[in-house]
Order: sequence, then C-alpha cells, then structure tokens
Amino acid sequence: MGESRIRKNLGQPKSPRSKGSSTGAYWLLALFATPFAAFGVGMLLLSVVPAVYDWARMQAWQPVPAALVSASLDRSSSRKSSSYGVTARYRYEMAGQTYVGERVAVGSGMDNIGDFQEELGRRLEAAQRDGRTVTAWVNTANPQEAVLDRSLRPGLLMFKMLFVVVFGGAGLGMLYAAWRGPRSEREARTPQALAQPWTARREWADNSIRSNKRYEVWVAWVFAVVCNAVAWPVLATHGVRAFSRHDYALLALFAAMVLAGLGVLVWALRATRDVLRFGDVRLVMDPFPGAIGGHVGATLALPVAYQPGMQFAVTLSCLRHYQSRSGGKTESRETVVWQQQGMAQVNARTVGTGLSFRFHVPSGLPATEAADTEYHTWRVLVESGDPALAFERTFEVPVYATGGTSQSLAEDAARHPGLAGMRDAALQAVGHLERTPGGVRLYQPYGRAWKQTIVWVLVGGAFVAVARLVAGEAPAFFGLIFGLAGGAMLLGGFYAVANSLTVELDDRGVRSERRLLGLMLIHHQAPASDIARLHVAESYSTQTGSRHETFYRIEVVLKGGKKLTVADSLPGRPAADHMLALIAQKTGYRK
Repeated sequence: MGESRIRKNLGQPKSPRSKGSSTGAYWLLALFATPFAAFGVGMLLLSVVPAVYDWARMQAWQPVPAALVSASLDRSSSRKSSSYGVTARYRYEMAGQTYVGERVAVGSGMDNIGDFQEELGRRLEAAQRDGRTVTAWVNTANPQEAVLDRSLRPGLLMFKMLFVVVFGGAGLGMLYAAWRGPRSEREARTPQALAQPWTARREWADNSIRSNKRYEVWVAWVFAVVCNAVAWPVLATHGVRAFSRHDYALLALFAAMVLAGLGVLVWALRATRDVLRFGDVRLVMDPFPGAIGGHVGATLALPVAYQPGMQFAVTLSCLRHYQSRSGGKTESRETVVWQQQGMAQVNARTVGTGLSFRFHVPSGLPATEAADTEYHTWRVLVESGDPALAFERTFEVPVYATGGTSQSLAEDAARHPGLAGMRDAALQAVGHLERTPGGVRLYQPYGRAWKQTIVWVLVGGAFVAVARLVAGEAPAFFGLIFGLAGGAMLLGGFYAVANSLTVELDDRGVRSERRLLGLMLIHHQAPASDIARLHVAESYSTQTGSRHETFYRIEVVLKGGKKLTVADSLPGRPAADHMLALIAQKTGYRK
C-alpha cells in the first residue's frame, strides 16, 4: 500500500513485468533485430564502403585505349521489373605488356536503378560491332587492375544508404534495447529503486550528472562523415559535367550539399573542441533529486579562470515526449510543458570558476518518467553569455514530487539582476517595440529568424540536389520524396527570412501587416470591441545536438475565436511572457 503510494507520488511508471516474461521478450526482440542489423551493417561494409573506396582510388588511375574482345548487355526479367548487367572482356597495354580485363564498372552485378547499365551495355556493344577502341582506366601500381567506367553512381549509392539507415539503424537500436532492457529492469526492481526511482539510473545514482555533450560529439561526427562522403564525391563526379553544360541551377544545388556538409563538419569540430577545452563537466544537484513543489538547484565547476562580469544563462525545462501519426507515419515528438529561465551565480574557485543556480518549481507538474511511448523528462541548459567562452551544456536531471528544498543555494536564478537585460536583448534581436498614444507599435524586420532557418535552407537545397541528381537513375518515389521534402524546407526557410510584420495595438483595436520582400501579403484589422484577450502560443521547436529551443508567438484572440499574430519568433517562453506583460501593461488588454 505504502509502496504503491510512493510510486504514484513520484511519477514512477507501472511495475515491470515478471522476470521470466521480460527475459523471453528481450531474447525475442534480439532475434528479431539481428537480421535487420546484419543486413544494414553488411550493406554498408560490403557494398557502400567498398564502392566509395574503389571510386576514390580509381580517380588516380591512368586512361589507356582498350580493344573489346566481347561485350554484352544481360537482362533478367520478372513479372514486375527487369534488371540489367554488363559483362565485357578487353585487352590493353601498359609498359609494353598486354593485359586482359573484365571489370566493367565500380560496382558489379545486375540492378534496375536508373538506366546506367542499359546505356553502358549498349555503348560497349556498339563499340565492339564497329571495331572501335574504348578507354580503360588502369592502376599503374598494379596494371592487372582496370575498369571501363569509374562513375560513382550516386543514385545507387543513396538507394543503398537508405537501406543502411533504415534497416541497420532499426536493427542496432532494437539490439541495444534488448541488451539494456534486462539490466534496467533488474535495477528498477530493487527495493531502493522502488522507493527512490532516480537511483535506478546509474548516471544519477551518485549525484554527479554528466552532460549530453558526449552524445552530441558522436552524432555530429556521424552526420559529418555521411554528409561529406556523399556531397564531395557527387560534386567531383557531376560538377564538371554540370559546369560544361552551363547548368548553374544544378551547380547551385551541389554547392548547397557541400555547404551543408561543411556546416555539419564545423558543428562536429566545435563540439570536439568544446569537450577538449572544458572536459567532463559534472552537475551536482541540491536538493537531490530536484523537487516539484520545491527547488531544482545545482552547482558545477568549470576549468576556466574566473573573470569579473562573467554571465551564464540557465534554462530549466520539463518536456513531454510522445508519438503522433500523420499521413500514415508515426513520428516521435517533444513539446515544452513548463520552462523557466534564469542566470547562475558565478564565483571564483581555487581552481577555475564555480556556477550555482536554484529555481522554484510549482506543484502539479509531471515528474521524470521511464522511457515509454509517452513520458516526461527534465533538462537543464547552461550557456555562457560571452561568445568567446562559448560554453554550453545540457543535462538531463531527475525531478520528482518530493517537495524538497535546497540546503545551500539561497539565490533564485529567475530573479537574477542580469536576467532582465538578457531578455531585453533577446527580444530586441527579433523586433522593436515602441510606445504610441493609447498602445504600442511593434515592427519585426526581415531576417529576424535567419539563424533558425539557415539549416532548413541548406538541408532543403541538399535534398533538392539529391532529387535532381538521381532523377532517372533511382526509383521515382525516391526522387519524389527528396524533392518534396527539400522544396518544402526551401520555401519555409525563404518565407521565414523574407517576411516582416508590423502591428499597431491600441485603444482603437489591432492592425497588422505582413509583407514578403516589401510586398503586402496579409492585412488584418479588428476594433477594440472585438478583442477578448492576449495570449502566448507555441510556434515551433528546433534541436541541434542536445540543445532544444522553442519559439513562441503572441496572439490577439477575438471574441469570435479568430486569432491574429502580433509577434512571432520569440525565443523561449519566459521571453514571450515578458513581452506579453509589456504589451498588456501598455495597452490595457487582458492577458
């Protein structure tokens, strides 16, 4: 009775299944996942990587004329499709020695991805009939190695990578869950874990909490390697051809792919430099765990020299993770349930700099929960206000309804004197609010959201480039998916940076104008008698590595239920609430 009440109050999920049933389920999961993981990893190691490696080394091979002994286009048909392959034998000379080669292309075997095999086979057959020589690319270090066509075939490469990511990623993820699950359940069944669920997580048990930076470094480097492994070979293979044909649109798309790859590489290098500079920074909570209806506070030490005037912003967020279905697809999402911003107290230590902060958390918020289809987590983001220091860490912390309070941290981070200046600077970066007779006028200029949308533009351009590149080579649905997704990102990014918003809100009512590159796009007007209230609404969220940012808008709600946006692109709920309070105070409208 008492144990179940503790679990309910602390937000612990239902008791785990019996040991026997759980173990059997994890074994079944592992057996189910193994073929998927083997297929994905095998495709990567036995097909994709060797093809890219061979293509790279073939770029240094020398061209020599070769006489075709035989050449044929082979076909294998089924009721739904036909696959093609090319076989050939050819003679060539290198350093006075005659050799016979049989390798036709970088990859071997038959496929139906585009018309590469058909074109190559017909070209070689025609050359043999006419008695013409063809060009063979020969490895001067080992003249027995030669190939007739050294094209990379990015369409086929991307098609294979789709299977690597989907099958390999799903299989490895399930294998990890099957390996980690039994251990997690054993830890969660101990009497101490039932009474104190935060002790079931090994990374929390000793109240020395590591940040998510190490995961960010791994993710950044994986993306950097994959993006650049695709972008640069595609540019090298097709860039010259596009330039010779004066296809500048395709060159621009190739440039977008390369820029996206370089951007991810810069992210990986910065994340690595950050880890090398600051090391493994640990968060020590006070109280431990953080308390709903009480305090969430912590201290951490940085291995950098203390300087007067150092500022560190701290954001505490409660996030809801859930799954939603749209268009037949299930997507994992996360939204901010509650968020508070503040600034840390900074003090000199014997070695380095110490930070401390404390927030009051209201009652009624959800506690930390074990991962399921729907659960809640709590995160702490600490970042420096000095761009030269460039410190940023995200910590996932345990927060439960214990009502505990801090024993050594007295200062409330949300009441720090420097917080108002930080919020004002964030709001001034996205708009200009001025007092007018009876109300306010707000102008939000073009380009206010460029930092959030530059990634959309680069990734969208890369997607469109891939769609254009694989047109006619990969299956139609492959290019269609990339083209639609990339086009939507490009249009969304263009709109985000190319629109401006002007709003006048006073005792006469509300008037708003949204322009696109100076041209009137949307105009709204409503009298004061129709205005019911002002409120804050969530617009969108972005995530880079472990950094999660949510942007908000302020809306005028009319009595008929219609909503008019009076401000957008507001970074964080506290900043949005601050602007809402300013507007309500100066206009007299209810919030």
